[in-house]
Amino acid sequence: MNIAKLYARAFRAPFLTLCTVLTAGTISQAQVFTNANNDLILGFRKNSPYTENNEAVVNIGQASSYFNLAAGTTVAVPGFNPSQLTNGTFANLNNLSWSVVGAYVGTNYSGYVNNTLWLTVPRTNNAQRSLDAQRLGGTTQQATKNKIVAITAVNGGAGFISKDLGISNQWNTVSFVRESLSTYGTHTLSVFMKGTLDATQGTLNDTWPPTEPNDGNLEITTPGAFTSGSVRSDLYEVRPSSVVDPHTGNSTAAWYIGYFEFFANGTMTFTRQNATVTTTPTPVALSISRTGTTTTISFPSTTGVTYKLYYASSANLPFASWSSQPATISGDGSTKSFTDTTTDARRFYRVFEQ
Repeated sequence: MNIAKLYARAFRAPFLTLCTVLTAGTISQAQVFTNANNDLILGFRKNSPYTENNEAVVNIGQASSYFNLAAGTTVAVPGFNPSQLTNGTFANLNNLSWSVVGAYVGTNYSGYVNNTLWLTVPRTNNAQRSLDAQRLGGTTQQATKNKIVAITAVNGGAGFISKDLGISNQWNTVSFVRESLSTYGTHTLSVFMKGTLDATQGTLNDTWPPTEPNDGNLEITTPGAFTSGSVRSDLYEVRPSSVVDPHTGNSTAAWYIGYFEFFANGTMTFTRQNATVTTTPTPVALSISRTGTTTTISFPSTTGVTYKLYYASSANLPFASWSSQPATISGDGSTKSFTDTTTDARRFYRVFEQ
């Protein structure tokens, strides 16, 4: 059996030697919670069977303030503090579902097109980035945008979730709104965020298609005993597929910006990451052996790096067309191996550092 050629390439996010935590004032936020174009909205709720009486929404500032951060920068999420969740809003932080959403409404950002979205995609493993959100057609993304605008009420959007609370009280501030499901049932976060087929999934009334990563669910949920550690969710900018994204150069995968991290002590940070390789990556040296239909691809690993195997029948295929194994390998400094079973006469492999 002839495997004609072996390809290897490494892809690694920049290694961070310094974590810079900035004050909340570093990222500007809207002066009025209900009237800011292009703000990101952080929402918290508990779903059945863990539902409690309240839900909460935080305006965390302009989307541009996040994607304009330097790669490797970590900031405390502005407008948010743990007391908003623990001071009577929720009994605890267990089984707490949260997400970040935003939509471009046609003003203030040069070069942007209508129906651009900002969405979080949950991670299943803190050490591994989520699957890229896929860009969809403008009409499809408009339906999602309309649900987001209904939450934020920018540009006259109807149904702003805090409208029942009046202009100002302790639960309707510049950046924070807490609502009782029993008192304000028609204007809560779940009215706009939950799925119509499955209320426990945050799919913006199923306008974010279930074929997307994580079954379309934009929310990540904390463990049932969230006493230590953290959970991460990745932020993407999703332009309509009718335009070429200036950051990625394609019309398929959304632009990855970075990740939000929610800690068991109730704090939350955002880390800007750079998914674009600006220099030629160092190849991972692969060795290959084959027994019957099983191919073993071995490589030297680096501690703290996660590896993923990709394969294709032709080296000339666009990389977006290459298949990958679902399993990953964590490096520890020793030689690691992937195995692949195939009856193909030729198969090309790449191992990427994630």
